[in-house]
Amino acid sequence: MTTFTLIHYTEGWQLGATVTLAAIPPLGTLVKSSGRAPDSYSELYYVDNILWADGGNNYLFVRPYEGYGQSAPLTEADRLKMAVDKNTEEVEFVANRISCML
Repeated sequence: MTTFTLIHYTEGWQLGATVTLAAIPPLGTLVKSSGRAPDSYSELYYVDNILWADGGNNYLFVRPYEGYGQSAPLTEADRLKMAVDKNTEEVEFVANRISCML
């Protein structure tokens, strides 16, 4: 069991509830901040990052659940990475075509 403190980085960098989880949550999945209301979606958060502390508290950077399903929607960083990857592939393709012509 691992204990994490939630950091609501999209809501003014506020510290939230402390949760104890049986496993380390993969990035983009959902965590629930308390077990009081099983049907409440207001306590569900997407995990965007994990901060491991040396001998101290561990933190999860979270943002509110917005009803997109079981995994988080793409962030702006995800979209930028996809654009860079696509451009890299295109540059490699053009470089290969040029080297074949030489």
